[in-house]
Amino acid sequence: MDGFVIEKLPGGIGSPSDFEYEWEDVVFHSRVWETGPDPEGATKVDLTVKTVRGEKLIDLESLRTFLTEYHEKDPETWELTAVDVGGYGGYAAEDQVFFFISPGIAAEVSIDRSRFTEEDLMTTAAGFHPEGSA
Repeated sequence: MDGFVIEKLPGGIGSPSDFEYEWEDVVFHSRVWETGPDPEGATKVDLTVKTVRGEKLIDLESLRTFLTEYHEKDPETWELTAVDVGGYGGYAAEDQVFFFISPGIAAEVSIDRSRFTEEDLMTTAAGFHPEGSA
């Protein structure tokens, strides 16, 4: 997907759909797995992986600033923990992790933490990387 491989997925996720969109001159390619519909006709997002590409993403801190604004988080209260994701520097929150690949390229993974574990999130993220790297 957009030059990335997806090596590991948690069991029990639904059907995938791909999307491409742009926000503030940054292009997102995402694959979303959804389960449903339930008896009321609703679907639930199980897992999302995204590539994030844009000239303003020059390092991990510029990525963090951009995603803080994109996700409409308060930079003073958004609890992020510095993490290593398959050799890339990143940040994790309760249900998502994002990491910087190289200038202009980053990735983000989010998961439904009511159904999946932090280990599922981090294993999926570590297996989501540019083709040809591991």
